[in-house]
Amino acid sequence: MEIHFTEQAKNEMLKHFESSTSYMCFYYELGGCCTPLDGVIRLKTMSSIPDSHLKISTNGIPVYTDSANLRFLEENLTIDHQPNGFVVKSKNQIYGYSLRLEKE
Repeated sequence: MEIHFTEQAKNEMLKHFESSTSYMCFYYELGGCCTPLDGVIRLKTMSSIPDSHLKISTNGIPVYTDSANLRFLEENLTIDHQPNGFVVKSKNQIYGYSLRLEKE
């Protein structure tokens, strides 16, 4: 899996990192029906990386996720930033928009 950050997304994300000991984690959480079709993306900064997390290849900010999340996502994603929040998309679909970077 690979994530590409636009310049706008990189600049906005860097504003949220309090120190060099903050890590970005990417989650796909299943919705109320527990099917992949109603899942939601969550972007979080964390103070440590959980043991079950893998590092995702990116063009900038390191991102970590649990391997279970990978089965619900396409191989190449883009994270952009619009005035109303972050947008996670692939060439085929939008996974989330108006997303905020949450703190652990």
